[in-house]
Amino acid sequence: MQKNKIFKYDLSFENRTFIRMPEDSEIMDIQIQNGKPVMWAMVDPESKEIVVRINMLFTGQGMQLEATHNEYLGTIQYEGLVYHYFMNYEL
Repeated sequence: MQKNKIFKYDLSFENRTFIRMPEDSEIMDIQIQNGKPVMWAMVDPESKEIVVRINMLFTGQGMQLEATHNEYLGTIQYEGLVYHYFMNYEL
């Protein structure tokens, strides 16, 4: 499949966020935009859509057992805190 568009996905500062996105998306970056965390991905909008869970952890916070299949996405700093984001495909 050809990844020919860039989509933006709103995340949160909560421990978990669920989003729908094309199955073979390639995550590009996570940053703060207008005071909120967002993620950009290269996608094929024609591919099958799946639901993924985005887990957020603070520095020093232990990972839960369910986090063992997570893919690291990125780290952002905002208002003195550091947020680490991971994607879990196994829902």
